[in-house]
Amino acid sequence: MIVRSIVVAIALLLPASAVAELRNAANTVAEIQNQANFCEGTYALCIKAPCTGIPTLDRLGNYTIDRALCECDVVQGVSMGPGSCEDRALVKQQGRSYLISTYSNRYNDTNRTLSCENPQTIWAWCYGAPCVVDEKNPDRASCTCPLMQSPASTLGGNCRQDACEGIWSAAVPQGDVFANEHFYRTAQQKYPSLRVNPPAPACLR
Repeated sequence: MIVRSIVVAIALLLPASAVAELRNAANTVAEIQNQANFCEGTYALCIKAPCTGIPTLDRLGNYTIDRALCECDVVQGVSMGPGSCEDRALVKQQGRSYLISTYSNRYNDTNRTLSCENPQTIWAWCYGAPCVVDEKNPDRASCTCPLMQSPASTLGGNCRQDACEGIWSAAVPQGDVFANEHFYRTAQQKYPSLRVNPPAPACLR
């Protein structure tokens, strides 16, 4: 399968330093817990975004793929993420619009959580990632996200287990559970008039 070959190739191309970072993907749980600030405004939502590996070439001629370009949605509303609300505001520079990717339960009413349990799963960590809005479609943004390698959970893939062979914006399972539950509880308290979706159910097996 072509997608599987691409993922295997990415794993082989990762430098030792990047692999060490990917193996510490569980650290992203603390990142969510410690940087879960709520803001209202425009944000990029990537939790079900498909991604493509970005190759880089160093001065020694070595190719590596340790980041991915993820196609995310640009939405309005309440989101949870790192940084202050001012730092997360939409920025316009030289005719382009930029913002960062944050999290919400916006899609939990129409999507289920796909669990990719293989420790070799390669996925993109888009929480707080920089994004540029599509000039032709302001409802879409391309975000540059670091790659991780561990079991992962995502709303992408339409509950197809073979989708785990591709690259999706995702989170480690513990981080996904925390984000779902924390967003649901906190948004209900901070924004009582807001309709908040509960944590997304798991894909049926």
